[in-house]
Order: sequence, then structure tokens, then C-alpha cells
Amino acid sequence: MKILGLDIGGANTDCTIIELKNDEIISMKNDREYFPMWKNNTQLQECLHKLTENDPDIDVICVSMTAELADGYTSKKEGVLDISHQVIKVFNEKIVYFVTFDGLKTYDELKKNPLSAAAANWIGTAEIIKYIEKDCIFMDIGSTTTDIIPIKNHKEYALGHTDLERLSTGELIYTGMLRTNLTSIVHTVPIHNKNTRVSSELFSITADVHRILGNIEEDEYTCPTPDGNKKDIISCKRRLARLVCADLDSLEDEEIIKLAEYIEKKQIDQIYSGLKEVVERTKIKTVLITSIGHGNLCEKAAKKLNLNIISLDKYMSKKATNVLTAIGAIQMYLDKLNEKIVLIKNV
Repeated sequence: MKILGLDIGGANTDCTIIELKNDEIISMKNDREYFPMWKNNTQLQECLHKLTENDPDIDVICVSMTAELADGYTSKKEGVLDISHQVIKVFNEKIVYFVTFDGLKTYDELKKNPLSAAAANWIGTAEIIKYIEKDCIFMDIGSTTTDIIPIKNHKEYALGHTDLERLSTGELIYTGMLRTNLTSIVHTVPIHNKNTRVSSELFSITADVHRILGNIEEDEYTCPTPDGNKKDIISCKRRLARLVCADLDSLEDEEIIKLAEYIEKKQIDQIYSGLKEVVERTKIKTVLITSIGHGNLCEKAAKKLNLNIISLDKYMSKKATNVLTAIGAIQMYLDKLNEKIVLIKNV
């Protein structure tokens, strides 16, 4: 049997395909496609065909989503219904389940309560993490957001479920390693020892900051640049200088690096604020961490609270952590079948 896990996000669609034989995993493939749903949502079927073109014999598809919030839709309900419909059109002869707050649901079940699948992908993530630590807070900083998911007694222990609720509980922080507009992190920055206001334009994003600081490599800068130009260090510094309406002629290299370090610190403070709220509420003192690149922003936030820190890299490959929600969707299906297969032991 082949099982496909999909996580359809606003910017990336993640894919995992596992093949089982006699209750054992004999192969696993992970992939990710940059696919901006805010402008390409009508072409989702082409993206799904591309991700699965070499695997026509898939038996079961398990889908989570966050792309329903993309600008291409007027409401989350519209987004869920359109995304799920496009999935069904691609895999019309297959068994398809959707990740919801109430477990896996068929397409017919989902249509009765579409909002149950809106941004429910973290439920699948929790399904994986619960097999690692009995009590922990899972921290995952991606391209756009940071998840802070409490697990207690091997079950998700979140106070919020929808994105709106999680934004109010500290469990979702809208800050990421790549796509975050810097003006959502800082309103003023120190330049030449003066408190300097920033320009509220999309001149630079966190990918520029983390590229300058060596937290990500050029191939990890997977989203488009704000100016449509290159992703080398000089181009990143040029974009960052524009945050204060400057350029490489008016700002010394040392000043630009200090600026990047300052923004990184403020981003860590954002993550720390949410984590502190979750720790104080749950009393959990262990965090399990994964992130893009080598910035370790979640780890730095956790250290400020003197927490016990465990890296997810200890349990799975870096490539697998990048598609963790897709893997989690598959784990939900295996649990539904009462199969004693734990994917964390095989990835």
C-alpha cells in the first residue's frame, strides 16, 4: 500500500509518500513545491500532479491545509471547499481523507463542516510529536509562522485551535525564517547610535536577515525576493539597507550586520513572548525544536526560560522535518487503522 501525505500551505505544498508491505515501511519520499496560493490557487491541480506524477499507484491520500487563508479566497470556508474539491478531482478514484480538529474526515463529511479543516495541519504535527515525548512543547519555525504546540500525556494540550484562537494564546506566532516583512518585527532600529524609524514598505524580509547572518544558505531562500533580484549576500544587504531608506553607499557593512543582528534579536523576543505564555500556563519545562536553517531562534527563545531543549534532528532527518505536517497526516491514518507503525522511527 502507498499512502500520500499532503500539507497544502499558502506558500508551499509539502508531500510525503510512504510504501508499506506487511506493516513495514519499505520506502519513503519527501518533497516540497513552492506554490503561492494567493495567486495560483486555480492551478493547484497542476501542482499536485507534478508532485505525484512518478507515483500513479497511490492508494490513500491524507491532506492537511492552511492555504484557505490565502488572498485568492474571500473566506476560509470558500478556501477549504475549493482546495478539497481540487484534491478530489486529482485523486477521484482514490481514498482521500482530510485532517480536521475532529480527526480524519472524508470529503463528504468535510463539506458539512469545512471550517473544521481550516489551519488544522498542526493537529497532524502533534500526532507525530506525541510519540517522542510524553510532556513537551513542540516549537517549529517555518518560512512564515512559528508553532508552539503543548503536548501533555502524549496528547495535544493546546488552548487554542483555530488560527485566531492560537494567536491569542501564544501558540501561533506570525513570524518566520523567510517571508516575514521586517516592519512586523521592528518599528525603530539603532542606526549610527540613533533610534531610527523604519519605512513601512516591503523592501526586505527575514530571509535577507538570516542570509546575511549565515542562518540560511542561498538554496534555503526558497521564496521570491521583495525586489525580484538575487539572493546572494550583497543583494540581501542592499534590500536590508532600504529598510531605513539607505543603500550600500550610505551604510557601512558593519552597520548593516548590526542591523540584521538587532532584527534577529527582536524576532527571538516575539517567539519568547508566545513561549513564555504557553510555559506559564502548562508548566511544561521541555521543548522539542525544529527550524529552517541554522539560526536556532526557537532554541534561543527557550534558553531565555531555562528550558530543557531537545532537537527533533535527533529523531528524524532534516528533510523529513521540513515536511513534518505531511508525515503527521499519514500517521493519523495509520492510527485510525490501529496499525502499530510509528513513522518517527522510520524517517
